[in-house]
Amino acid sequence: MDITAEQKPQIDYPTRWNYRIVCTSESAIRAHIAEFFADRPYELEVGRHSSGGKYVSMHLSLTVNDEAERLSVFDEMSKHETVRFVL
Repeated sequence: MDITAEQKPQIDYPTRWNYRIVCTSESAIRAHIAEFFADRPYELEVGRHSSGGKYVSMHLSLTVNDEAERLSVFDEMSKHETVRFVL
């Protein structure tokens, strides 16, 4: 099912955007984010660890200037080898 322009939410840019990243290595994703965003401010916090300790949820927050940048960050985070999914 395709989303039409009428169904797409209106987002006013620049805006602060939050990503939830579920990964298997907190230290690896911290290093990746620090390298990827070396020249811009962001906030990164630990959300929760899974009961077995296999997964960790990280909350990344930063200002994005347009939809292309918002999607680019999503894609970059999704590609990392320790990331299981990004919301």
